[in-house]
Amino acid sequence: EVLIAILVAMASFSAFVVVATTILGLLIQGSSHPQLSTDFYSDTCPDLLPIIQHQVQLAVAEERRMGASLLRLFFHDCFVN
Repeated sequence: EVLIAILVAMASFSAFVVVATTILGLLIQGSSHPQLSTDFYSDTCPDLLPIIQHQVQLAVAEERRMGASLLRLFFHDCFVN
């Protein structure tokens, strides 16, 4: 009987922790405001994208693996959900 009461109490506490963590996660996610934008440099450096494209093309022409390396870098470090 005592063992069953302890197990029920542990299960209730575990369920509470799961629900509380889920609610906290949803609240934190709902309050975040993404500050990334695709036109961040459009006023200060309007030629940024062509400059980057040209430099990446030069790098890939010099080292063929550079394209795959950059893709791996962006996949692991830069993709935002």
